[in-house]
Amino acid sequence: MSSTPASPSSQPRSTLLEHKLARLTELRSLIAERDRLHAERLRNVDVFALLGYEPTGRQREFHNAAEFDVLYGGAAGGGKTKALLMEGIRACIRYPGLRVGAFRRTYPELKESLLAELAQAEYAAPLGAVWNASEYELRFPNGSLLMFRYAESLKDATRRQGGQYQLILFDERTLTAPEVCAFLESRLRSGREDLPVLGIRSGTNPGGPGHGTVKARYIDSTAYGSKVITDQRDRTVRFIPSKLADNPHVNAEYADDLRNLPEQLRKAFVDGDWDSFMGQAFGEWSHDRHTLDPITIPAEWRRVMGIDWGYAAPWAALWLAVDEDGRAWVYRELYARQVGEQQQAERILAAEAGETVGPRWADDAMWATRGDAKPIARVYADHGVHLTEAGKGGRVAGWQRLRSYLADGPACPHHRAQGWETCPRLHVFRTCENLIREIPALPFATSGDPEDVDSNASDHAADALRYALINLGSGPKFPVFDEATPHPAAETLKAPFAGVFAHTADSTAPGYDDETPERGAVRRSPWASGPD
Repeated sequence: MSSTPASPSSQPRSTLLEHKLARLTELRSLIAERDRLHAERLRNVDVFALLGYEPTGRQREFHNAAEFDVLYGGAAGGGKTKALLMEGIRACIRYPGLRVGAFRRTYPELKESLLAELAQAEYAAPLGAVWNASEYELRFPNGSLLMFRYAESLKDATRRQGGQYQLILFDERTLTAPEVCAFLESRLRSGREDLPVLGIRSGTNPGGPGHGTVKARYIDSTAYGSKVITDQRDRTVRFIPSKLADNPHVNAEYADDLRNLPEQLRKAFVDGDWDSFMGQAFGEWSHDRHTLDPITIPAEWRRVMGIDWGYAAPWAALWLAVDEDGRAWVYRELYARQVGEQQQAERILAAEAGETVGPRWADDAMWATRGDAKPIARVYADHGVHLTEAGKGGRVAGWQRLRSYLADGPACPHHRAQGWETCPRLHVFRTCENLIREIPALPFATSGDPEDVDSNASDHAADALRYALINLGSGPKFPVFDEATPHPAAETLKAPFAGVFAHTADSTAPGYDDETPERGAVRRSPWASGPD
């Protein structure tokens, strides 16, 4: 008697389930193999040719760069934005499952730059990519994802805290605050052994809040692109300069418009000049004239401080000496992140061991209370560093005071010995690297008071300097006498602090309490006029 196979309905339920699971596994395997073969085919295609992109010589150099961190920057019209986009698309094709973040400061800027270039490239449709307009994401058949995002502030950047990228693209990097870029770079990582972290690719023109940081990191350190350097994290860094003449495809009318811009803009947008830019707040700064190698500071010169507090943002402390004519000499700086108030005070005292310094002018916000915590100024005082509120009328007044000190006056003895007839009223030792980096890179604010400096720029050491200068007075005075007149002792002690001077307690005096040291405390001069 022959047997007939059981109908599906008569088979045990477990057997049906196993059959379906087997078919599903087989189907998934076929899909995975199809995707693998498709990805392999895509990996070998000429991505640029399929998208109608013919790189210039400079763009080709950018695409061939193997370094971890590469900046393609300088002049406008060099094709930086298109090169960034094409680099991101090619990476997505070469590495299945890659996640690429493409950033600009705002979404309107994205629409006018990277997204406009993406539309011209037909949203990479010839490569099988699919554009999600609501999410601003470009998905590829091999699972790669190119995400377009904005990040104007650190708050915007922290929205990406849970994300991870294997490649980050920054378009017009100098327009984004340095701390925003730094936070986004911390999202570079890979959760798969077979998925490499490719690094950072940036394009930009000179100018903007990030100008100083970008110039120091890419331009100065690489000697304007003549060498590749390795940073503190053992990552290779390269700068590829861009000039208008590098792009043979640029529109002639557009090129003429750029050449007829005001001088500072023309230098930046045509020549890719990083030493001056439109909107530069302190164009009068000169590295050759305002900085010098350290010299011995005479013991009789008064020494004061300016302090800008920070923890997540940098903390900056500057020491200034004031000569007989009222010139200011910045001779020491401390500049660091994530240093607590107590440690800041301890570092200040350690740096100035053997000196008498005061007053120490600091940001008024250091006296504010924050919940149950002591005011920062009180923590400083508890550890031997007594502060004075900077006050004096706000940011703009402080920047104007800095401008008065950048101006020239009769040469000091040091520069007279070198044959100078005049020299600036502000001298900065070249060991104060952060102050020297910040001042020439500060741009004017693009919103609010046009006389203010952009607070999104790196201005921490510059803030510490203006706190001190605004309290020193309007700058040096150079009276002319028929005969040389010596400074009376009383007048020497009075000027220029209106009778305030630094006092170090005498440990041998009766009643001295070594439990509450007064080092650095401010006292009133007996020669000062007016009531105590």
